[in-house]
Amino acid sequence: MKKNRKQSVNVGGKKQLVDVPVDDELFKADNRAEYQRKRSKTKETPLNNAVIADLTADVIEDYEEQQLLECLREALKALNAKERRLIEYIYYDGLTERQAAEILGIAHQVVGKKKRRIIAKLRNSLIDWA
Repeated sequence: MKKNRKQSVNVGGKKQLVDVPVDDELFKADNRAEYQRKRSKTKETPLNNAVIADLTADVIEDYEEQQLLECLREALKALNAKERRLIEYIYYDGLTERQAAEILGIAHQVVGKKKRRIIAKLRNSLIDWA
């Protein structure tokens, strides 16, 4: 399909608009804003209660997750240095209990018991949050 573009041309000292044939790319470039405006009107979906409820649930979930992380940070700060180091080795550095035991200079069975005690301590400190 041939596309035309309105262009101002001097004819006998007077300006007149005439249709000038143009290729598709130039036509699209000239009419991009109009095309996008029409397209956005057809693509818009009004917010209904279900969409609003989903958005609200997402915001609440994100807020709760942030609150939980903040409580967990506070609980981790409450641990003594040895406990915090053990948790960091296992959960942040990805070491095995055996590797952490070697670094700390204790038996790996002791590391497992300490880890369980620390986790219970953290769980108890977060019980108020739940």
